[in-house]
Amino acid sequence: MDRPALLPGEIAHQHILGTYVALSYAVSYIGSVTTLELLHRRTGMRGWYNVSLLVGSAISMGSIAIWGMHFIGNRAIILDYGVESHQLIYNSSFTALSFFLPIVILLSAYMFIGTNEDVSKARVCVGGTIAGLAVVLMHYLGQFGILNYTSVYKIPFVMGSVIVAVVASNVALLIFFVLRSQWADVWWKRICCSFILAGAVSGMHWLATMGTSYRLRNAALPNGVLNKKQTVIVVGTLCLFTCTCLLAYAIVIGTKTRQMHTKVRKVTLSAVVFDPEGRLMVSTSGSLPTEVITDTLNSLLDQEFSREHPVFLWFYRVSRSWPSVKDSIFGMQQHLRTVEFRKLSTEEQSNLNVIFRELLCVAVKKLSEQLRHPLEHIGALHHDILHTQPSARSQVSTPIAASSDVENPQRVANGRGQTLFMYRQVSKEEAARLQSHGYRFASVKVAVDVVARSLQLRRDELTSHIQSMRESSGSESILEPGLHVGYFAVRANIDGGFDVLVQSLQPNLIPSVRLPIKALNDEMRLVIQSFHGMTLSVALRSLEDKIASSSGTEHTFLEELQSSIRTLTKAYPDSFWLDAIFSSVPVSLPCRPGNGDVEYSTAQMYIFRAIVPIHQREVSGGIEMSPFELFMTQQRTFSTSRDHEVFARQIHAEFSGLAERYLRMTKPALLSSRVASFIWPGSQRPSTAEKS
Repeated sequence: MDRPALLPGEIAHQHILGTYVALSYAVSYIGSVTTLELLHRRTGMRGWYNVSLLVGSAISMGSIAIWGMHFIGNRAIILDYGVESHQLIYNSSFTALSFFLPIVILLSAYMFIGTNEDVSKARVCVGGTIAGLAVVLMHYLGQFGILNYTSVYKIPFVMGSVIVAVVASNVALLIFFVLRSQWADVWWKRICCSFILAGAVSGMHWLATMGTSYRLRNAALPNGVLNKKQTVIVVGTLCLFTCTCLLAYAIVIGTKTRQMHTKVRKVTLSAVVFDPEGRLMVSTSGSLPTEVITDTLNSLLDQEFSREHPVFLWFYRVSRSWPSVKDSIFGMQQHLRTVEFRKLSTEEQSNLNVIFRELLCVAVKKLSEQLRHPLEHIGALHHDILHTQPSARSQVSTPIAASSDVENPQRVANGRGQTLFMYRQVSKEEAARLQSHGYRFASVKVAVDVVARSLQLRRDELTSHIQSMRESSGSESILEPGLHVGYFAVRANIDGGFDVLVQSLQPNLIPSVRLPIKALNDEMRLVIQSFHGMTLSVALRSLEDKIASSSGTEHTFLEELQSSIRTLTKAYPDSFWLDAIFSSVPVSLPCRPGNGDVEYSTAQMYIFRAIVPIHQREVSGGIEMSPFELFMTQQRTFSTSRDHEVFARQIHAEFSGLAERYLRMTKPALLSSRVASFIWPGSQRPSTAEKS
């Protein structure tokens, strides 16, 4: 049917191709999901890692989700019944400007939102509003660049498109950042947020298109203009490239996840780092920085690798004196390269212990390199070992077993592993540096679920250990100078040896309370000596009698002594304390220096001694049983202890000769002896090289 020719100044008839509408939304969704995935991986504002993710997210949203969607969407508009010369033609300058302008605006919006774990809804709303306006600005700037038509807008549709873009952008980004701050933004939730974000772009575009008419300017078709198919090919190629990069990234992350699951079946070492606010440092995937120590050596040791093992106790001391071993690690690495791990079963136990110690130190060295942190500041070893579970998903929330119970030892078998923890607290500057390297700091409450799954540990058990490390990462757990009264209780271990009763939050200290007295005079010492050998119940009755018959300074001292003992008894109300025997001989213990002039100090403690019945497994809150060997090791690791110097000399004597030996070793020849003798008849390999 013949139709009248469209003349300049007339409104063109238009209809929409549904195929291109669907294609435009798909393009917008690809850009949106890429944007949220990149934003999800950001950990801070500093560092090349974070800057590249920020720029990449702005480019993927601005160039693909907005710009690509707009131009593919406009190809769905058929004007003047499909007359070739009457289709939309764009100005190249405005097209380029509409490409870069939303990228710049979105970059500023994402920078304003920031990466804080404690999300600011106000900042997200401002950033979401800017992002929505960027969509609107790009759309109408692209429309302004049409050469052969003048766009005629209906104001209600313009206002509606602005509202749709701003509201939907705010909803999508607010949901995304709230979930991210709560470590609940799993992949399917990010996909749902991407649908909303893509809906903001597409909804705004098509609402504005429904309120737009096109008045013809001229029908001349300039040369060099991309036709409909060419536009789809260009934008489609850009989207395909983005999809490929995202898929490759997902494969890399998946590989790292599988590697993590393999790691936790072995003996591993994880870094637990806190910022000044007590938040936990994790990678973007929610796991702790982890290095493998060994996978088979622990099964060859003469006893289970636990916190009572000599190697663990040695490593505990090393972790509080890193300078003593720092210079020996290179020699350890050289030695381990010569070890044939398949033949370890033939080694003597002393050699196996040496190899295990070297593996521990080398793993710490690798962990410090992973964190880009000096070895001497990597932190201290936690006093306990956690055991991984065969199926973490089903057991993450299972009530914890008594991992410290001597009657229930847990061994590494059937795919289960052991995890050791190095912990420390960093300053604000160090936390910012770690964020620039791709790590995040999140509250323990919201991060522990992801960490427990990645390490295959029980959630409750891991939470209690992280809390213990958090308490220990602040000021040193050590006695204050002065006089103290304490309880020293032991319980026989059915496997041999003894366990000591210690404070739960300060496992290197026995239950004690400080007396409000700076020093004792001769009269006070005589009073204390009068209680020697008495049980607690008898001593308290004797104190009552002495207080009633005393006066002056002695009366005040006796009341303070009675108050301190009752305070200690109320804090740990166990029945076996009533039979505890008092010793009037003071014990000297390490303590915090009283002033800057005192390098090494001791505290004086008067002790009630008790034996906990072996059948009594439960004790009052705030105290727990700890292996005697571990407790004695902890007494040697205080910052004021002189044992650090002796320990450093022992390490140097043991490992310095080993390092020198393997540094002097002849490197293995690249050619066999027969080939070498054939090429160089006069040459011969040293006979001692293989033996060395």
